[in-house]
Parts: sequence; structure tokens; C-alpha cells
Amino acid sequence: MRIYPLILMTSICLAACGGDDDDEPGDGGNEGEVITTVALNFAPEGGGDQVTAVWDDPDSEGGAPPTIDPIDLTAGTTYTLTIEFLNRREQPPEDITDEVEDESDQHQIFLTGTAVDGPASDQDGAPLTHTYADEDADGLPVGLENTISAAAGTGELTVTLRHLPPVNDIAVKTSDLAQAVLDSGFGSLAGSTDVQVDFDVTVE
Repeated sequence: MRIYPLILMTSICLAACGGDDDDEPGDGGNEGEVITTVALNFAPEGGGDQVTAVWDDPDSEGGAPPTIDPIDLTAGTTYTLTIEFLNRREQPPEDITDEVEDESDQHQIFLTGTAVDGPASDQDGAPLTHTYADEDADGLPVGLENTISAAAGTGELTVTLRHLPPVNDIAVKTSDLAQAVLDSGFGSLAGSTDVQVDFDVTVE
């Protein structure tokens, strides 16, 4: 059973997992699934209470603001972080996570920002140290499951779901994508961004 309580976000790009590879999020050219909810579930390794943070905007680009929770974690704790995506315009809500799992060879989640030191974000002294804990059939990271080591501090966590369909039957998801983001940002990647959200993080 999945639980969805909340996250702080400064920007979200609503996009689909189908359409033209050159379409940018929100430009109207990428038709398909809508992501209205992003849920982060932090489960402490060795047991303890799960911390769940969710960004939730059921009316998507409507007039109502999103519902928001900050991310508050405990220093010195290692967490298993699972990430979920929902479309709450549908009833019952549609679990977009299943689509990402089914097409894991065409998707990758990136964790970046001042709160993160990891494959795509080189931030010395950041409160969160990120390691991928899952992979697709080709042995490449997906990011639906991650390992997070928490140390005291604050910062911003950006979660980006990137859709990476093949171009001319040639795979564009490769082993060096996190390094490419680290070196040159998301503009260096093929494909398009399905959703991107920013969260405030506090670790005490």
C-alpha cells in the first residue's frame, strides 16, 4: 500500500512519456500521461518510521496551488528512498510509476541540487549522499529505488524524471548520463523531461 503525504517544490514540468523527442516540457507538443503527484518515501535501514514527502497538484495547471510538505530527515541515518509518480486527474489515480518500471530502459531519475552529493550532483558537504539502488535490463540505473545517507545540514533537492526513447532505433540511455548532467546540465541529454520538482531538505 502506498502512502502519499508531502514535498516543497519551486518548479514542475508536466509532460508525457510519448511524443516528439525534441519537445520541451509544457510546450504542448508532448501528448500522453500527466504527472500531478510525486511521492518520496524514505525508509530507514534497520527499521524505524518511514518519512514520506509528496508534492501534490491534482488540478495540474489549474488555479489551485499544490499541497506541499518539506523533507525532514535524521542525521546519521541511511535511508532507502523510493520514488513514485501519479496522475490524480484520473479516478482512481493512475500510477505512472508502473509505466516507468515497464519502460525502465527509456527512463532515468536524477537527484541534483545543493542538498545532494551523488552521481549527477557534486556538492561537498551536502546533507544527502545519493547512490542508485536499482537498474534496468541493461544494467543501467533507473532511480525508482535509491540509497540516501543523511548528515546534518540543509539544502535543495531536485528530482528529475527524464524520458529517453531510442532515436532511429539507437538507444540514447547510456551509462554516462549522470556524469553528463553533472558536467553540462540537462540540456546535454537527449529525450525530454517528464517532471522536475524542487524540495527543501532539512537534516538534524
